[in-house]
Amino acid sequence: MSSKKNRLDVLRYLLSNKRFDNQIELLRDLRAQGFDVAQPTLSRDLHYLKVSKVYDEEGHSVYSLPQDVSSRSITVRKPKKRINHDLGFLKAVFSDNLLLIKTLHGYASSMAAEIDNNPIPEVLGSLAGDDTVLLVLKEKCDRDILIAQLERIIPHFYCRR
Repeated sequence: MSSKKNRLDVLRYLLSNKRFDNQIELLRDLRAQGFDVAQPTLSRDLHYLKVSKVYDEEGHSVYSLPQDVSSRSITVRKPKKRINHDLGFLKAVFSDNLLLIKTLHGYASSMAAEIDNNPIPEVLGSLAGDDTVLLVLKEKCDRDILIAQLERIIPHFYCRR
């Protein structure tokens, strides 16, 4: 087994069993496990594992692994529980097959993660900045269906139809 594979396995384990709100803490725990890595390597590992920062129940920003796709039921999907905190939604604007969502500073990543964890057939993909989420939509998607799905996921979501 390669050193990178071992490191990624340990990183997955750490992220699954402990809350981290910054890379310094993660580096410290990785080093305690015998992996002497630099911050840029850790950053690439987090990107490779598709780790995102989300807000926990107390409103703290923490690193989170994506949900395991294989554990989702294909025939029956339970509706996702809405998160307990406000995602910082400000406004949403359509432009052809794009939807631009503005958030408070620092909230776009967790909002995009919520959207990605609640698949919407009309959404091809999302891109998050600091205060902006860009959704790429299927051509001629039904905006009413999309808005209804986003209202289910994002607290206080509103978009003119």
